Amino acid sequence: MCTRQVHVRNGGAEVQIQLSGSRCIISETWGGRQFCAESDRIKNAWNCKMDSSCEGSERLQWVRLRKKQETPTRAQPCPLPTKRRKERMNRYMEKQQVGYWELEGTYREIGKQLAGQPGAKPVYSPAPKKFTQEDLQEALRLYDRYCPGIREELEGYAQEAGIAVQDIAYTWMTYLLPGCSGLILTGKKTDDGHTKIARNYEFTLEEEDLKLYRTAPAGKYAHISGSIAEFGRTEGINEKGLAVSMSSCGFPVSNMPGMRAPALKGLQFWAVIRSLLENCADAKEALERAMEMPIAYNINLYLADGGGTGILFETMEGEKAYACIGPQGGNQYLCGTNHIVLESLVAREPAAMENSIVRRDKLAAFAEKKACLTEKEIREFMLKKYPEGMTVPYYKEGFGTIKTVILDTAEKRYSICWLGQETNGWTDYRVSEKRGNHTEEKEVQRETPNPEFFACKPLPA
Repeated sequence: MCTRQVHVRNGGAEVQIQLSGSRCIISETWGGRQFCAESDRIKNAWNCKMDSSCEGSERLQWVRLRKKQETPTRAQPCPLPTKRRKERMNRYMEKQQVGYWELEGTYREIGKQLAGQPGAKPVYSPAPKKFTQEDLQEALRLYDRYCPGIREELEGYAQEAGIAVQDIAYTWMTYLLPGCSGLILTGKKTDDGHTKIARNYEFTLEEEDLKLYRTAPAGKYAHISGSIAEFGRTEGINEKGLAVSMSSCGFPVSNMPGMRAPALKGLQFWAVIRSLLENCADAKEALERAMEMPIAYNINLYLADGGGTGILFETMEGEKAYACIGPQGGNQYLCGTNHIVLESLVAREPAAMENSIVRRDKLAAFAEKKACLTEKEIREFMLKKYPEGMTVPYYKEGFGTIKTVILDTAEKRYSICWLGQETNGWTDYRVSEKRGNHTEEKEVQRETPNPEFFACKPLPA
């Protein structure tokens, strides 16, 4: 069998065509990334076009092969104008696998179930030398007091996976999370009378779990929630109708170089959210628990329940403040993005990324535009691309929309659209319903941001 390789140019891309018997493999290198397609139809003269699902397919048009020479004559240049061609270079689609999993039993049993998941991303990440045994024991003591059961879950996972507890990423690691937005609407602001939280969650795809869990620990409240570092939770709703979500507040806190060092020893947001979902029945109970917790991460925490109470809780370097709304009257919405909202804390950090200020202003304008909003309107607004809406496609920079979520406290419903793409559709999950473990593929579009997107400016007086 004869194998031949031919190189041609297609604009800024290098195209390699490999002929082997009756097979033809085409690969394109563009900006350091490689994309491939394959065909088995070599005839007198034939056309091979890259599959429409492949990245870069719009750039590689038609490659024509002759039977006698079995070599390409040329790659047709892209007919798009230069400006549009550059826009497409900075925007392309790909697919990501997302999943839904059900966990129940004792915490130790849940840990073992996590370790046994097929195709799970590894959580093994050796702790840095500065994370000593003393630090480990202090972290576990915090878990025992404020997140009871998590230690047993970590131990169950470690036992099943054959690794040490301190080498599970969740135990010691801090992630940079500059994105996210949140909107609480009481029943007086929604056409169906249900109090809801709407949120967009931005992060990097490489560090994201892309999973939902229905978790039902023995003796605790069951909940449906998004995961981070497998054991942590980013947002969710429990069987009592308590909804909890978050967004980072101010410049990110991290134990990574170049980030703001934690001002105190305490819990990360993902541990706080899971603890609230498993131990609290309503927003006021969740607020009381959050006020008691040592929280190291600067966070905007969004709490809502079926009784119509909504709470925005903020913490900045250990200082805490909150605002409440309810059905009794007054303001019927609260919103936040990635800067301080509550006046008593603004002096702690009186500046923010401009995109955060723009997004919060858009949220407030949307909430105020009508007396009552339909869920369809909420979904459409959250999926609109920034600056008209909340969706952002800058995944490489750690600021890409992972999920758009609606938490309905009356229906105890978690509704999600993955990866900021309306074409991915919405899926509704209810805490009372088991759906069975499953995975599926969803589309994602990556783009390159304008550097001005991350510019900082003083907060309005």
